[in-house]
Amino acid sequence: MRFRLWAQVCVALAVNLLLLCTLAAILIAQQTRSGVQSFLYAPARERIRELGIQVEEEFPGKPEAERTAWLAKLQQGTGVTLAVYNDRGMLVAGPDLGPPPSVMKEIQREENNRPPQRQNRPARRKRPPMFFLKDGTPSQYWFGYNFPIVLQQGNPPVRHTLAVAAPSLLTSPFLLNWYPLAGGAALALVLTTLCWIPVVRRVTRSIQIVRNASAEIARGRFDVAIPVRSGDELGDLAASIRRMSEQLAHLVQGQTRFLADVAHELCAPLARIQLSAGILEERAPADQTALVQRLERDITQMSALVADLLSFTKGTVRKPELVPVAMEGLAQLVALQEHVEGTQVRVEIPGALKVLADTEYLQRALANLVRNAIRYAGDSGPVTISALSQGGTVRISVQDSGPGLPPSDLENIFSPFYRPDTVRTPGSAGAGLGLAIVKGCVEACNGSVSCRNRNPGLEVVIELAQAA
Repeated sequence: MRFRLWAQVCVALAVNLLLLCTLAAILIAQQTRSGVQSFLYAPARERIRELGIQVEEEFPGKPEAERTAWLAKLQQGTGVTLAVYNDRGMLVAGPDLGPPPSVMKEIQREENNRPPQRQNRPARRKRPPMFFLKDGTPSQYWFGYNFPIVLQQGNPPVRHTLAVAAPSLLTSPFLLNWYPLAGGAALALVLTTLCWIPVVRRVTRSIQIVRNASAEIARGRFDVAIPVRSGDELGDLAASIRRMSEQLAHLVQGQTRFLADVAHELCAPLARIQLSAGILEERAPADQTALVQRLERDITQMSALVADLLSFTKGTVRKPELVPVAMEGLAQLVALQEHVEGTQVRVEIPGALKVLADTEYLQRALANLVRNAIRYAGDSGPVTISALSQGGTVRISVQDSGPGLPPSDLENIFSPFYRPDTVRTPGSAGAGLGLAIVKGCVEACNGSVSCRNRNPGLEVVIELAQAA
């Protein structure tokens, strides 16, 4: 069943919102309990009502000093100040809070339309009225709880008000309990995480796989695996990249075989032309010898270009045979073969170091690097072949002491037929295939190659797997 990515995101979002709305409704219902009240006022009102009931039970028969001490003990650590006033606005217990006129009006408000109580029937406790104001200088929050109380036995009950003054609703633990809010926020975060992590993880993992595969294809490795088989847009993208990789592989392979066939077919005619040019030079008159020699030089240059084409195409035509190769012996052989009078090639490789590679391909890559270094920097100092092991990978380095390359050329230097502007001079040797041959041979051995400027000189680094 194909379930599109946008549908998965919409479903996850809908479930997330449903859970959050349900959680918010439960918390609001628990805090307000009845009616549509202020979210912050509801819990404070319930605590003040409970405190008023305690005052109603504790105050009868006690002197004012004891009542004040009891209130002072009760308000410790709450962040609020408590006081009790009678219906005339006179202080009965606690410190005088100096209520502003709006609060004093609520304290002195008379209860109207109170139904008379029938004798010999206990009066049912009704929820007394409460008020909530913000007034005063400086501004404070005022809560009031109105209740009847008998301070002295034998007297009728008198309406009193428990006044609560707080400078802020948010900093008083008595008025606002942060624990349910923090717990609800934590639970909402957990639910959100549980809803989104599976979808996000699958999407990001698929994108990472596709990105890595695209990078491998960009490096010329078209047989990369893309294990994304989902039925959404990411699965379609992975399938498209797989098809693109296969088509690119066929195109590149066809192009390489075409170059190989053309270069191979050119070898025989060029050999015959070169032989004919040699015979022509022997029989040519003295005044035409220079022309025949120029023809021979052109033929020799064309033969070298065809040889480079054949060498370039061999890295993809023949399947490599990866075997353990002793680096020191191979580097010494390359240094001996490529040695030119007046230059020095040094080998600095541990004797026991081995890499997993195709011997012919690796030798061809090293030979091209050494030949290139000697051609462009042989007069500036020695060419050094070194290697070291780093966590299962061997870094083979070919260094020279020449002028190096412009930074803009470092990324393109391994492209076929690319030659830096600094060497594009009339009569300069090479067709820009030397480093392309190096890259093809190294990648055929499952390795990578890069270059960087030194101070002075250029360093080309080949990375291959280390062999036991």
